[in-house]
Amino acid sequence: MADIYKVVISLYADVYKSIGHDGKPKGKNNTILMGSFVKILPEENNNWQKILAFGKESWIDKTCIGLSAALKCFYVDVGQGDGALLEVGNDENGLKIIIDGGPNDNLSRYLSKWQYKYYFDKNKKVHLDYIFVSHFDKDHYQGLIDIINDDHYTIGTIYHNGIAKFNNEKVNFPDEYNTKLGKKFKYESEYYLETSFNTLAEFNALQVKGGMLDLQEKFLNAVNTATSQGRISNFIRLDHTSTIPSKIINNREFSIEVLGPVTSKIDNKLVYKYFDDEAHTINGHSIVLKIKYGNRSFLYGGDLNIPAEDHLLAHYNTSNPFEVDVAKSCHHGASEFTTDFMEKVNPYATVISSGDNETYSHPRADAIGCAGKYTKSKRPLVFSTELARSYSEGSTRVKYGMINMRCDGDNIIMAQMKEAVSSGSVWDLYEQSFFNV
Repeated sequence: MADIYKVVISLYADVYKSIGHDGKPKGKNNTILMGSFVKILPEENNNWQKILAFGKESWIDKTCIGLSAALKCFYVDVGQGDGALLEVGNDENGLKIIIDGGPNDNLSRYLSKWQYKYYFDKNKKVHLDYIFVSHFDKDHYQGLIDIINDDHYTIGTIYHNGIAKFNNEKVNFPDEYNTKLGKKFKYESEYYLETSFNTLAEFNALQVKGGMLDLQEKFLNAVNTATSQGRISNFIRLDHTSTIPSKIINNREFSIEVLGPVTSKIDNKLVYKYFDDEAHTINGHSIVLKIKYGNRSFLYGGDLNIPAEDHLLAHYNTSNPFEVDVAKSCHHGASEFTTDFMEKVNPYATVISSGDNETYSHPRADAIGCAGKYTKSKRPLVFSTELARSYSEGSTRVKYGMINMRCDGDNIIMAQMKEAVSSGSVWDLYEQSFFNV
């Protein structure tokens, strides 16, 4: 008889060592977050089901397990960079989404060695519905190359912001390019970037034109190969005019609103406002996503900076599409933010993704302080992948600092792993009460 697995469908479930003669659970031995698979064992006791989960036999309330979980977000510790995995629903009715991939193989190893290990062990394909590349800086997309090259994955759509990077020291760097992002020009006292790409064909045409950064070419080659193998269906540029179809999952609406980059049209040509320099321009035109599930919302803003936030606020004027319940801190907790923008975002919780041994001193003290100040909560939450990271006692083995979020459409919990397990749970968990006014 084949093994039977179910998934935790409550935001989290406490599990126990035994059920007493009075029918009540005894001896809590773990807390399992929504979306974790459990193996169903034969024994039952009224409303309690015996399971095997994370190497332990335990008892779980039957109402906590089912076939399709709600929204999960894993803010993966990729070091100095960004990388997040979102899942909602199951393989039949849901979505798997990656937002950025970090600068290394942390995300790909997490997926293959943990999250999708079952698929890999069974040599089953994993379908990623969307991959969002917020912008083409190494710390946001280099880690995606291994995932795209891995034939365990099929990919629905790769979304990008349309701005490529070039190396002006290459012998074939085009003469018309006057920045490392291509050609900028002046129009009515403002500078704009006109070099961009929409489709994979246009991306390839830029490579042929010359001067493309080696890492960018490596990413492009991976996309070309996977496309030729039939593993990628679409490659699409996003800006504030783009729409992504919403979907009903577990009887709740899941939607993705694209708030940025905010582009312009000059002489019927799509252009990007040129900020202070190349770095501010490519960072500032990161894809900005507002994800909603049921009554809750989440912001992913890439590496927005001060001129970019001013640009966004000016575009949206008196409206405020930026307010959410949980925000991924822009630019790894840098000081490059405006308090006006943070006041608009106004979350209950902020997640900062950053790394050790880097020259930027992320997360900066003012970014942490303002994340706690500009919030709708009386007890705001500020999570950090870097601060959540630790070492096992007596060894040099890293315990990576992933931040977990779970949402059923009405309620949210967030959790990070304890440095040492106590009280029958590995989780430092923040309950629904933290996400209500």
